[in-house]
Parts: sequence; C-alpha cells; structure tokens
Amino acid sequence: MADDELRNNQDPETEQNTEPEQRPETEEEWPTFDWKDGIFSAQQEGGDEADATRVVRQDEAPQPEPEPPAREPKKKKKHMSVQATILTALVYLLGVLLVSYAIATVSWDFANDLLALNKEELTATITIEEGETVDEIAANLKEAGLIEYPLLFKIFAAFTGKAEDGKIVSGTYELTTDMDYSALLTSIGPQSPVRSVVTVTIPEGYTIAEIFELLEENEVCSAEDLMEAAETEDFDYDFLDGVSATGANRLEGYLFPDTYEFYMQASATSVINKLLSNFETRFDEDMQARLEEMDLTMEDVMIVASIIEKETDGQDQKDIASVIYNRLSESNTETNGYLQMDSTIQYLLDERKESLTAEDLAIDSPYNTYLYPGLPVGCICCPGLDAIEAALNPNETDYYYFYLGNDGSTYFFSDYDSFLAFRQEQMAAAGTDSEEDDTATGEEDDAA
Repeated sequence: MADDELRNNQDPETEQNTEPEQRPETEEEWPTFDWKDGIFSAQQEGGDEADATRVVRQDEAPQPEPEPPAREPKKKKKHMSVQATILTALVYLLGVLLVSYAIATVSWDFANDLLALNKEELTATITIEEGETVDEIAANLKEAGLIEYPLLFKIFAAFTGKAEDGKIVSGTYELTTDMDYSALLTSIGPQSPVRSVVTVTIPEGYTIAEIFELLEENEVCSAEDLMEAAETEDFDYDFLDGVSATGANRLEGYLFPDTYEFYMQASATSVINKLLSNFETRFDEDMQARLEEMDLTMEDVMIVASIIEKETDGQDQKDIASVIYNRLSESNTETNGYLQMDSTIQYLLDERKESLTAEDLAIDSPYNTYLYPGLPVGCICCPGLDAIEAALNPNETDYYYFYLGNDGSTYFFSDYDSFLAFRQEQMAAAGTDSEEDDTATGEEDDAA
C-alpha cells in the first residue's frame, strides 16, 4: 500500500524521466507560423488554438554570434634598395628639369615675339585687302618675317580687342620687326602712323571712268570696286539730291579734279567721299548765291560746265558758255534749242574719235544733243573750277556757233552762214573734203 501511494505521489518531473510512453506512429505534423501573433499553431486534426505552442519572436530569439572574418595573410613589404631610390629620384628630377627648360624656352620665344625682343632688323610692306580676316593678316605677317607665332598673334588680338570691326582697315603699311604685337595692330588701324600714302593729280575734264582707272594705276583702289561703290553706295550730299542721271553716272561732274593724297589700298567708299567732299568745299557760298541769281539748278550749271570743259581748254570758256546758253534760250531761232555738241556724242563712245560718223550722231541716248533739245541728262565729265566759274558767269554775246580753227584758236559766229563759210575755208586749207564732213555732221552742222 505504501508502495502504491509512493508511486502515485511521485513528482511529475521524476515521472518525466521515466521511459516515455509509446505513441502511435503518425505522419509528422509541421506547425505553421502566425506572423501577426508570433506563434506557431498546430495543424493536426482535432487540435485547437489552445494547444498552440507559443514561441519566442524571431527578433527576441538569441542569435548565434557571427564568426570573425578570416584574415588574409599579411604581405611582406618590399623595400627598395638605396641605389634604386636614388636613381628614381634622379630620373624624376631630370624630368622636372627638362620640362621646366622646355617651358622656359617656349615662354622666352613667345615673349620675344610678343614684345619684339632680340629680333633681326627687317622692314616689310604689307597690304591688307578690304575684308581680310585676322587669320589672313597673321599669315601675311608670318610670311613677311614680322612675327613667328600667328596663333599667339591671333590670341593677343582677340584678348586686347584690337581686331574688332573697324579697328583694322585696308591699306598698305610699312612695318618693322621693332614693332611688338600691340604696335603692329595699331599700325594697321585707322590711326596708323605708317600707312602708305600716294599723291594723285586728277586732271580737269576726266570722266569718272578715267578717274577710277587713274586711281587703280596708283594702287589707291581697284576701278571695279570704285565703280561698284559709285553705283550702289548712298552718298549723303545735298547736291546729289536733284541729279537726274542714274547709276554711277549720277556722280559724273562731282568728283572734283584736284591733287590728292590717298592711302594706298583704301576703301572705295572713303575715296569717293573724299572727292565729293572736296567738291562740296570748292562750290562755295558765292557760287551758290550766283546760282540762285541765275535761277538755275546746280545740276544745270554743272552740265554746262562739263560741256565747256570738253569743248575747249583755252581762255574762251566764257564765250563758249554764252553759245550754250544762247542755244538753250527759248527765243532763239538759229538752233531751236538744240545744242548739237560733239562732246556729248563722244561721251557715249568707248573711245574718243577724231571725227564722228552719221551712225554716231544717230545713237539714241538722252546724252545725244543732236537728237534731243536742251541739256543732256547729266554731266559728261568732271569739270574744273574755271569751267564752273565760266558756267556761272558767261559772257553776254549773240554767238550761236564756234569753230576750232587750224591755228588752234576758237572762232565764234552769230549766224549759220558765217559759220559755214569759215568752216569750209578752214577745211579747204587743211585739204579736207567738206562734203564728207557735211555727211558726218548731219543736216545741222556742229557748233564746235
């Protein structure tokens, strides 16, 4: 009895140490984990939540200590020998010295070129065409031996602003190797002290075409550029406002004949402006007052002056002026308003002729004073001051005709018969066939 009680009262823990009770073999059941409550719940048949075994959350469960990373075996340091260290230092030092020397040498060469130091003495004439770029100018300076480094020159020009529009002008310049970059750029600018100048004398009576050819011969500017500017540029002068001629002919008569100093290789516009400005100065207030007194336009007076200039170069210009005005008078019956001046026909020809033909006299042009009465549409040359004065101050005569005699003198006549008789006499003395000349001059003989 006592043994039975003793067995019944045994401690449960002691009972657990006894051989476990045999369970029937069943399929192994895996619990599921409830992520919300952090528990495993049994999924066996007949089980309920009360039998679920609560487990420690994953973050509360003890974690195994991480194993320390395996250490790599230490590499043995290589120690350079003293000799190798010294050699490396010497090579490095030598490289630094060579680079420094190269930089110093190049810098010194740049400085010499930039500042014009230690250069061989040289003078060169450089021509800069209108529209040339800094690249082209630098190449020309290099070719002439004035600089060594065109790229450095261009960088300097851009950095200093001396290559901006208007700061380099076309022209011919005498430059030297004594000039540094700054002096070179200044010397090819509008205020250049070394720009080449040429003196040109424009004769009285030259046409604009002849003037432009003369300027080209003296290397002032090309005739083509001058003609283009004469045709297209807008020249701001009051005396050009009433001009009837068009194109380049509008300037005919107003490029004043005189002696000028021009820059070589100058711009066409600046050259023409210089000539027009001189005319504006020479046609002074007294001339303007006389113009108003005669009740004529400046264009009329300048056309008359251009004809006077072409018809004679003697002291009879004022008499020839009187012939022109008499022929233009509405009251005259000798010529009925026709000037019939050979000079106006010559203006239409490519080359001047000794004698005009019937074909020449028939050229249909507003400059043909045989076909059309009154003054031609524009001037036929650029007259000088004497011819302008004669046009403003003609002699008072009754002359309608004049003829250049065999002796070189000009003879004047009041009627056609007197003129015709003298002309035939002169032609007979010179051995010229008068009938041939009559064919050349047409029905009404030339006044000249």
